[in-house]
Amino acid sequence: MKRKGMLLLLIALVSLALYSKYPARTGTAAKIGAQAPAFALTALDGQTYTSEQFRGKPLIVNFWASWCEPCKVEAPALVRLHERYQDQVELVAVNITAKDRIESVRAFVSEHGLPFPVLLDERAETAQAYRIVPIPTTYLVDRSGIIADKITGAADYATFEKKITALLQR
Repeated sequence: MKRKGMLLLLIALVSLALYSKYPARTGTAAKIGAQAPAFALTALDGQTYTSEQFRGKPLIVNFWASWCEPCKVEAPALVRLHERYQDQVELVAVNITAKDRIESVRAFVSEHGLPFPVLLDERAETAQAYRIVPIPTTYLVDRSGIIADKITGAADYATFEKKITALLQR
């Protein structure tokens, strides 16, 4: 009986340790129809951006890394989207800086001419909150902060445009 109690205690302690180490894995997942996880991140320009400041306007949140080949393929579509919809939709690119190098981020932004805010997720906390696997992954958030859609993997301009058109009609 004593061994059984010790085994249960050990299981409880291991479970608690795992829960505290990986909170995003045990919390509510970012999913369509749910409130988008809040964030406050510093951008390459030194400004801090919060999810709250975008309320009232649809928001596209693109998660990426400079070493990601599909991210390189997708970048021109994001630039084109920004040019076309910048008055109707906010677009931010969240670099998972915890798994990247700031020099590489700056080079990527320069090479691809990203004109929208590039936010730095230095501890990957925002990526964890959104459960980002794989990259790129893009969330489309409506005016009230509810996740309307999600794109996993590199998307082309036509795919983005179709999703944005639906987002603007919400």
